[in-house]
Amino acid sequence: MSISLFISIFFIFLVSYLMYFFSKKNKELKKENHILKQYKHAIEESNIISTADLKGNITYVNDKFCDVTLYSKNEILGQPHNLLKGESSKKIFKELWETIQNKKTWHGVLKNRRKDGRFYYVNITIKPILDENDEIIEYIAIRHEITDLIHKTEELEKILREDNLTKEGNRFKLLEDIKKFKKPFLALLDINRFGDINDFYGYEIGDEVLVTVAKIFREHTGNKYSLYRIYSDEFAILADNDEKEHFIKFIKYIVDSISLSPLNIKGKEIYIQMTYSISFEEKNELKRTANTIKRYSKSNKDIVVYDKNLGIEKIHEKNILWTSKLKKAFENDNIVPYYQAIYNLKTEKIEKYEALVRLIDEDKIAISPYYFLDVAKKSKQYLKLTKVVIKKSFEYFKDKDYEFSINLTLEDITNKNISSYIIEMLKEYNIASKVVFEIVESEGIQDFTYVNNFIDRVKELGCKIAIDDFGSGYSNFEYLIKLNADYIKIDGSLIKDILLNKSNQEIVITIVDFAKRQGFKTIAEFVSSKEIFDKVKELGLDYAQGYYIHEPKPEILAPIA
Repeated sequence: MSISLFISIFFIFLVSYLMYFFSKKNKELKKENHILKQYKHAIEESNIISTADLKGNITYVNDKFCDVTLYSKNEILGQPHNLLKGESSKKIFKELWETIQNKKTWHGVLKNRRKDGRFYYVNITIKPILDENDEIIEYIAIRHEITDLIHKTEELEKILREDNLTKEGNRFKLLEDIKKFKKPFLALLDINRFGDINDFYGYEIGDEVLVTVAKIFREHTGNKYSLYRIYSDEFAILADNDEKEHFIKFIKYIVDSISLSPLNIKGKEIYIQMTYSISFEEKNELKRTANTIKRYSKSNKDIVVYDKNLGIEKIHEKNILWTSKLKKAFENDNIVPYYQAIYNLKTEKIEKYEALVRLIDEDKIAISPYYFLDVAKKSKQYLKLTKVVIKKSFEYFKDKDYEFSINLTLEDITNKNISSYIIEMLKEYNIASKVVFEIVESEGIQDFTYVNNFIDRVKELGCKIAIDDFGSGYSNFEYLIKLNADYIKIDGSLIKDILLNKSNQEIVITIVDFAKRQGFKTIAEFVSSKEIFDKVKELGLDYAQGYYIHEPKPEILAPIA
């Protein structure tokens, strides 16, 4: 064979192979391109997407962007992104630009404005797009509209700050305002023997009495003082920067006024008497000292204003007593977890337990943490309590097929000693898949960074997260998303009165609806009767916990064969 013929054959073979190779690659590329188009379509269908140049001018928007903003593509392309700017603070936008210009991704919530002027809210992620030289060429923004979520949070916040019956502020609003006021004075006002009114006239008349009393108080306080109904028959009046003597005279005057004449309630004349107590202490002591003098004034009716020099600080004696009891309990290994069952309303089985700390006293009686938890914190024994509960619960459940939950406060999570101990125990017992950490006091979180780092670490190991007491105090739906929770434990104060209080039902319905749409499971606490059990089941909650199902015990229930 000649060389020229060999070259010709080789060339033909090479061309054929290359044609085959590129044809195969072309088919693969077409297939990948077809799949990518479907991915792109799915993303664009469910997200509000735009891109911008280095100056922030809009270079691309998808159809959903136009649907939400009401701008057409011709109207919006080439315009700066701040055309959509709502009322979000300048600080947020400064942080946003600094982040993305440093080639980092920014996440956050923004308030934007539609073309017609209406506001809407988005959960947004902005990412810089880099070229092969690691230089920014454009920015892409992917958003989800959360307007409904924000509005429901605002509505829930209003409900949680307002007494349902009198429409005045409630206990949480009082505590919130005490922190805001510069120099607050507090008066607590009780209706004497209010239970007798309910028993004799009925609860409907009793409620009318409370509404009427609140109305009279409001007429007197006007805009000068803030009024609250904080418990059943207990009201509070809060002043700011007032004269002490003037405030005392004012409170005495309105209490005397309401006691002199009968209340006309549905044709009945009802006389009421009231007692009051006043405190002028510092903000963080105001509520406590007002309550202290209120208890003291029951046996010393002439003394209604708190004074440190009255010698009523017997509470310190109790603190010393419980500090000693705690110390002995630790020495004698008498700090133990009790376990309360959590019932699955769908499968109708007990599937989980919550570990609750108890102190076993000298008489072998299990003492609730109500009596010693605050003392434990003050006497620096609280973290030791947490460690004991973790160690003993892990040991108890290591060979049992149940999830179990342990309460953690912000103090636990932010304490490196405790957080490290938790990770160490999880690895030692290899039990993470059974553990749920219930985060209490979540409304107090100011910086989510450390908390989220802890959550990420334990979730990587297989643990789950529950938000405890949701629905009390400042309950923000956004917190649930930020904390990446698995369970929402609805506060017992909502559940225990759910049959009597329509507002409680509405709050629970709102929380359950939100949870279902976000994929969270809901747990009702304080289920103390069959009627409450049936109601939470009817409202669609996933789990129930309370004395109707199981009283906390040192041993879990034996499984039903």
